[in-house]
Amino acid sequence: MIPLDKHRARLGDLLLARGIITQDQLAKALDVQQRGQRDRLLGEILIDLGYATGDQVLEALAEGCGVPFAHLTPHLVDAAVRSSLPEAFIRKYGVLPLFRIRDTLTVAVPEPSNLFLIDEIAHTAGLGVQVVAATADNIYQMIEHTQTGDAAAAPAAEPSADWATSGEAALSENYESVYGHWPTEKFADLLLREAIRARAAAIHLEPEEKVLRIRWTVDGALRVVMRPPVRLAAALADAFDAMMGAGPTLPAASPAGSTDREVWRPRGGPAADLPPSPRHVGASAGEGLRSARLLIDGHTVQLHKVSLGGAFGPRTLIRIVRDAEAQRPLEKLGCDFEPLARFREVLAERRGLVLIAGPASSGVTTTLYSALGALDPVHLNLCTLEATIHFNLSGVNQFSPVTCGTADVADAMARLLLHQPDVVVLDGCMNDGVVGAAVEAAMDGGLVLAQVRGLDAADAVLRLADRVRPGKLATALRAVLAQRLVRTVCPHCRSAYEPPAALRRRIADLGGPIEAYTRGRGCPACGRTGYLGRIGLFELVTVTPALRELLQAGSEADALRAAFRAAGRPSLWVDGMNKVRAGITTVDEVMAVLAGCPAERPGSAGTPPATARPVAVPGWPDGPGSAGTPRPDGRPAAPQTA
Repeated sequence: MIPLDKHRARLGDLLLARGIITQDQLAKALDVQQRGQRDRLLGEILIDLGYATGDQVLEALAEGCGVPFAHLTPHLVDAAVRSSLPEAFIRKYGVLPLFRIRDTLTVAVPEPSNLFLIDEIAHTAGLGVQVVAATADNIYQMIEHTQTGDAAAAPAAEPSADWATSGEAALSENYESVYGHWPTEKFADLLLREAIRARAAAIHLEPEEKVLRIRWTVDGALRVVMRPPVRLAAALADAFDAMMGAGPTLPAASPAGSTDREVWRPRGGPAADLPPSPRHVGASAGEGLRSARLLIDGHTVQLHKVSLGGAFGPRTLIRIVRDAEAQRPLEKLGCDFEPLARFREVLAERRGLVLIAGPASSGVTTTLYSALGALDPVHLNLCTLEATIHFNLSGVNQFSPVTCGTADVADAMARLLLHQPDVVVLDGCMNDGVVGAAVEAAMDGGLVLAQVRGLDAADAVLRLADRVRPGKLATALRAVLAQRLVRTVCPHCRSAYEPPAALRRRIADLGGPIEAYTRGRGCPACGRTGYLGRIGLFELVTVTPALRELLQAGSEADALRAAFRAAGRPSLWVDGMNKVRAGITTVDEVMAVLAGCPAERPGSAGTPPATARPVAVPGWPDGPGSAGTPRPDGRPAAPQTA
């Protein structure tokens, strides 16, 4: 309820202070009102004379009444509270319920100074009322757009189509005027929904001296979304905590025997609740990790929130893992047909050590999960040991050091091996204490899939060779799959272009000549970046008898590197240039992602000749953002976005 302020500023003075009208224009409007239009409001006269717009008048009027002014969009309207007022009442008075926080209903009204109308809204709804000023046209537009019947008719499990293609956020940069009156919980909910709509993999809340920098990670690149006042930082982090459950966060490491563990909690509020799903997750350094599984507008997502104290307050990261993207079939990762077939053969043998190599954020976890999806969970004992359990895999026994009640990863590995697994996946756990146990398990006849850091397959093996006796590594190692993620050209704005001659010559040195080059111009679907989705670059080395002899003999690093590079086909550079040749990604993207990765010149053993057949990709047949290395049927695989 808004009290009547007898000392409220007059509309003319407010418009003058904002610089919208001049003193002469105000005098003329008042003169018109005095000369026979006393029954008309000053704002109406100013609009008729063309001195101000309806939005400007209403915004100034809202300021005088002490209420916020907003331009309504569908994202600001919670259809669930539409029934707080009768439909006839909504249409008669041109008002619209926006959302409800506890016992307070926020309603958009065209006349914020009409206290009698506000009293009537409160009486009819039986709730406290907070009003937001909006133009009548804007309110009626949203009334039609958010019909109660339409909202009820749409099943909750059906996600809206635009979530898959929208690359731009429907967020105003002016936090104070649009969201300043909102409860922080409501703003956190909007921020999460828009992040999911924009395909963001993470939300970054970064306090600076005066502002809170809010960024998203989309397709591996950071985007600044908003810069609200820094005072919002702590409250927004708390709002995400409340959204994800009120339980304590995990410590950085639990002592042996501790039973502290995180329970994944369903969220309440505007988003629908999921059945409780008990899950345990590993902890991160800093102030701990909190996780939850939520259902938002028909999309099931899992959130992981971690905070770390900084100079101006805790920096918070909220990772977003979508159920639909967390576990993909192997053929949807973008691997070419021949190396994919060889990798499937390695998995089918179910023995030995298989390394998945790549730097951070190269899609290794998704590949590990996809490899597990290619195995039989019914007749095999599939187990994982993960630094952090990113996603719940059906039929797979997943563990982390915290769930095992120990801070020692090697101890957790030893306990896991007592359960006689047929397949072990190690994600982020290959420290010195685990490497030996992993090699022993592979030599004993099990299949061990392990994430390792490395620029390419050769680099990954060399790093491991420094930590394991040559004989054991030679016996255990079966294959190395090195990978990266590159962004794919947006299919909505893709166009041909000609790079500079110097760049064309450099490209020819890396992977042979390319006839046509493609890039995205930038459009709303891709957030003006020219890219939509990501796809993998892969290099697979299966260990041959010759390579095993080199490992067994403890050969020099240069000899091992040369042998593994000769065996890895296609190399990461060749695979990248093949995807450029197919119009799937761009030269700039491949060169940026593979910077520092050793390259070969055309003509090296196994390097495709300059006349390698390019694959034309006039459009993505599998929908927006789906593109990949062509399969034998000519259709490209979908990009890897996790």
